[in-house]
Amino acid sequence: MGCNTSKESVQPAVEEAKEGDSVKNGDISKAAENSATKAESAEGNENEEKEKEAAATKIQAAFRGHHARKSLRVSETASKQTRTDETPSESTEQPTQEQLQEEFPTDDQELCNAAKKIQATFRGHMSRKEQTAAKSAMNMVESATAKIEEKMQDAVHELEGIDLADPDLHKAATKIQASFRGHKVRQEVNIHTTADDSKK
Repeated sequence: MGCNTSKESVQPAVEEAKEGDSVKNGDISKAAENSATKAESAEGNENEEKEKEAAATKIQAAFRGHHARKSLRVSETASKQTRTDETPSESTEQPTQEQLQEEFPTDDQELCNAAKKIQATFRGHMSRKEQTAAKSAMNMVESATAKIEEKMQDAVHELEGIDLADPDLHKAATKIQASFRGHKVRQEVNIHTTADDSKK
């Protein structure tokens, strides 16, 4: 009575699809081949990512230590301030050069390398951002130039299509010139009459 859509007929097809990735008749599946090539190319990326993560972790740990020491100083100075109302505490001020050198020693090569790696990554990001902005600006200029050239070509083609020997063209040009000359004369007359009225 109609289509057979019971679970019994659907289940074998689902199981076959699941087995489609496995090896059949001694063949190596395409997924296994693709995963081998992806693994080789991903190893380089994984190593670089691990280095970046290690550098970021090192810097984050140093900053957390700095922040913890600063908060301890704040709490100590706050408790001292409640005991004796003296001058403002040092915690609100910026840390001195000596304090920063104490917390982040310059001879810690691992920390320096981590900072250099992050700085280099950021500089690369900024240069790529500038390049894309410059590229988009160049594309806009090129498209505007192309539009202008296209309009100029259209105007040239339009002028080439005009027959200068056409008598109707001469009549139209004469009429336009006469209208313009009349317009200019009327403007001059209005200027002279307003000047005469202002003198009186």
